[in-house]
Amino acid sequence: MQRYYAGENIINCRDLGGYVCDGGVTKYGIALRAGVMRDPDEKDLANLEKFGVKTIIDLRGIEEAECMPSYFKDNSDYSYYHYPLLEANPAMAKSKAPMSDLYMDCLKNYSENVAAVMKLIASLDEPFMFHCFCGKDRTGMVSALLLSAAGVCKEDIIADYEVSYTYIKPFIHREIENKSGLIWEGSYERFYSYGENMEIILDFIDKEFGGVVGYLRRIGLSEQEIEALRCKLV
Repeated sequence: MQRYYAGENIINCRDLGGYVCDGGVTKYGIALRAGVMRDPDEKDLANLEKFGVKTIIDLRGIEEAECMPSYFKDNSDYSYYHYPLLEANPAMAKSKAPMSDLYMDCLKNYSENVAAVMKLIASLDEPFMFHCFCGKDRTGMVSALLLSAAGVCKEDIIADYEVSYTYIKPFIHREIENKSGLIWEGSYERFYSYGENMEIILDFIDKEFGGVVGYLRRIGLSEQEIEALRCKLV
């Protein structure tokens, strides 16, 4: 089965299927994670059509979404939802903080929106795509929660996070070299997906909440919604 979908402006586009979990192996064709750099082109849209995606969950910040309105918003072919999980722009004071600190900020200070995303996913009966800008950080957090809820082991969750830089590297380098203005970061390092970042967060969730299921309960998901999340991928 195919896990990675090469695209032009929808980058780092991957299926969450194929990971060993409590019920066997996570299903293909249900959850697609991605980064959306610009409006999708024909190749990007063909990938979504092939995948059967009609629901789009945008995790970008409010300012990000205002500066670059989503192609999917007000598009009758898609159901579009916007739940900001972190504002990522050069004016953000925390933008120079360690990535693991930003992830922790996402879990703590955007927990209401994290809950909304998870409740939405639990309610869906069709394939969906969730994305931020690069598909690495905010998208990585949601991916980790979904995979963990399905019973995927920590090592595979970390590995799923680590591969992001491999897929975003060509696009990022090209944009910086061409001085397109799309990438405001002055260093490539902010785009690296070091496994330690995800390991720190998973350890934090284990210590503070007794695991991802405990975190989901804390932010307001019911037992039925948590089970629906698990069944989504199993």
